[in-house]
Amino acid sequence: MSSVLDEIELQRTLIAEKKIRYGFDFSQHYHEWYNRTILECLVPSPGHTVLDCGCGTGILLPSLEKRYRRIVGLDLFIDNLLEARTFIRRSRLLVGDIAALPVAPQSFDHIICRESLHRLPDPRRAFRGLFDVLKDGGDLVISEPIGDSRLVRFLKTVIKRRTTKHYKFSEWRYTSREWIQMAQEAGFQTVRWFNFGYVALPLLGYPDESHVMRYTPLRMPLASLLLRVDGVIAKIPRVNTHSWHAVFHFKKPGSSGSS
Repeated sequence: MSSVLDEIELQRTLIAEKKIRYGFDFSQHYHEWYNRTILECLVPSPGHTVLDCGCGTGILLPSLEKRYRRIVGLDLFIDNLLEARTFIRRSRLLVGDIAALPVAPQSFDHIICRESLHRLPDPRRAFRGLFDVLKDGGDLVISEPIGDSRLVRFLKTVIKRRTTKHYKFSEWRYTSREWIQMAQEAGFQTVRWFNFGYVALPLLGYPDESHVMRYTPLRMPLASLLLRVDGVIAKIPRVNTHSWHAVFHFKKPGSSGSS
């Protein structure tokens, strides 16, 4: 119970910071690109039911609404959902804990967790719950921080020492292999995974942390350039392993609801 209360308190402090994070033109451009990258894992089937699990203030929901008709956004903190309500059109919003999902088994064709599972004290339990509420043959796509790269771990250590914020830096404790292992232990099959997030992620995605782009002239052309640089890095063997995040596409075995 204390971990849930701690997370609620953390999310309360992040509301104002998320308004900064998603408020700039260049950061909106980045997060729209981020959302497209995640959703490219799924075949767009408008009739499918989709859960945005740990939706926060709803950064993914508008992108989902362009592709699907039946969408549920779930988050533990009601203030996040109230913020999301201001700009969504038809998504249903639900207060709930990812570790104990308040929905019936086999409710969703697709589930997406965008940077939400690493905040949980026990992601393995969450994977089991996600497996239960996903339909047979359904898809789970997650995007999470990873600790594979020594270089990135060093940079994160520097950030941890210099920041005055009280974030939970244990979010970096899992490697890509460990994320895959946890999903497979719950019964999922791995479809694919790829490293994600290089230069553009800290500069464009988190202007509440990195202020460089906020005061840079011609920032939109620069933002487009940085995304192209990320695309190039992603194609270079060995270099592309030095990523901040990874995207994982898992599938629940079965025939119905497949993409």
